[in-house]
Amino acid sequence: MKILTIIPTKLDSKRLKNKNIRDLKGKPMFLHSVDYAKQSKYDVDILVSTESDIVINICKNNNISYMIRSKNLCGDVEVVDVYLDVINQIKKEYDLVVCLQPDNPNRSHTFDECINYMLENNYDDLITINPEYKRSGSVRIFKYQYLKNGQVSKRLGCIKDNAIDIHYEQDLNKLIN
Repeated sequence: MKILTIIPTKLDSKRLKNKNIRDLKGKPMFLHSVDYAKQSKYDVDILVSTESDIVINICKNNNISYMIRSKNLCGDVEVVDVYLDVINQIKKEYDLVVCLQPDNPNRSHTFDECINYMLENNYDDLITINPEYKRSGSVRIFKYQYLKNGQVSKRLGCIKDNAIDIHYEQDLNKLIN
């Protein structure tokens, strides 16, 4: 099984400046999502989508693939549009696309547990929900062909996740202290 992991790492957060590159336990926050994906037993390609030269330099220094995100896909845009932009630009095909939000560094389930849950339930699309049963999107998985064809959320499954969604300084402090 061939998997593409996309980590959308923009720096224009309005609530917590530069949150995706803030230091968390000795490394930029988005690298926790990279490490999460690297723990998989599956064949995983990791790609960071960013508009930031800082993120690009971190990716280069850590041998991580990246794609420059166009400015019209920054700000308050639907993140699925970012995922579609990535897969429409790449030449390879995959079985699944796993999208990891960089501001959820402490996920409850392993990467492979999420993949296996999706496969066992024959979902086309899987998204994490928080303890209040609201979509968190710390992990979002699509069947590649469904996403490529714009057929998202036909058979949407959910899996509960207790990851902290970092939007403010106090959220980040919960993980540092």
